[in-house]
Amino acid sequence: MEMRESIRRTVARYDPVEAEGLILHPILVGEYESFLKARPAIAFLPRSLPVQYLSEPLLSAFYRMEYDAIQAGETPQGLLYRCILFLALSLGVGKGLAEEERVGRFRLTVDPENPARLMRLETTTDEGEPVKITPVQFQRLRPILAVQNGIDLPSDDANPDLVEAEREIAAQKGPKLDVSVETLVSSVALFTGTDEADIYRWPVLKLERRREAISRALHFLVCGIGEASGGRFKGGNPCPSPFFDRVSDESVALVSLDSFAGGAGKQAVQQAGGSGAPAPMIDFPKGG
Repeated sequence: MEMRESIRRTVARYDPVEAEGLILHPILVGEYESFLKARPAIAFLPRSLPVQYLSEPLLSAFYRMEYDAIQAGETPQGLLYRCILFLALSLGVGKGLAEEERVGRFRLTVDPENPARLMRLETTTDEGEPVKITPVQFQRLRPILAVQNGIDLPSDDANPDLVEAEREIAAQKGPKLDVSVETLVSSVALFTGTDEADIYRWPVLKLERRREAISRALHFLVCGIGEASGGRFKGGNPCPSPFFDRVSDESVALVSLDSFAGGAGKQAVQQAGGSGAPAPMIDFPKGG
C-alpha cells in the first residue's frame, strides 16, 4: 500500500496518526519489552501463512489459526495475542496494566453462523472512546503501525524463504550479544547526552533512529580510517557517508553462479546443458 505523504510527515515528527477513525500513538521506549513481544505479528510475512489461510486478511488468518489449533487440541502460536497487544500499545488501551489485562480489554466478535470467522475486534480507549477494527481495516492500518514504530515490512509479494535467509545470514554475521533495553538506552544516552529517564519517554522509532545514526557515524569513521590506511572493501566503502545509508539493490541471501561452491555450481549447470538437458537459471541461497 502506498503511504500518504501526510502520514509520513506525521510519523517523522513522532506525532499520533489518525487513520480509519482511530488515533494511533507511537509506542514509547518505556513499553519496549512489550513492543518486542508484539512486533512479530506486525512484521509477519503474509505469504508464509499455511496455504489454507493465504486468501484471508492477516487478522482473520491469525484468528482462524488460533481457532483451528484450539479445536484440534494443539497449542496456538499466539500471533493473535501479539497482534492485539500491539494494538493496545498503539491505541493506549489499558496504560499501566499488565500485558494480559491490556489484551483482555479487547473483545472478539465472530460470525454467529461460523465461529471460525472473525468479524471485528472491539475495545474502549482509556478516554472512553469505542474502537472497532475489522480484518480489512487492519490490513490498511498495519503498514502505518509498522512505519510509525520502525518496523521494516517486506513486500507482501516477497519470497518468504529469501526473506528468512536474509535474516538468518544477518544474524550469523554478527557475534552473539547480550541484548537488553537498559543497555541500549544507556548507550544512546551516552552518545546523545540525554538522561535515561527522558529516553524512556521517547517513541521507539526515535530511539531506533538515534541508534542507527550513532552506528552509521561510527562505521563511517572506522571505514574511513581503514581506507586512509590503504585498506579496500569488496564492492566499495560500505559506509561512505555519516549522514546517509548506502543504497544497495542486492540481496545478501543470493550469490552468483560463478562463486557458488567454488565454481562447481556453474560447472554442474554447464554439464547439464551440454548433455541436452535445459540449463536452469537459479539463484542459490547461501548455504543452501
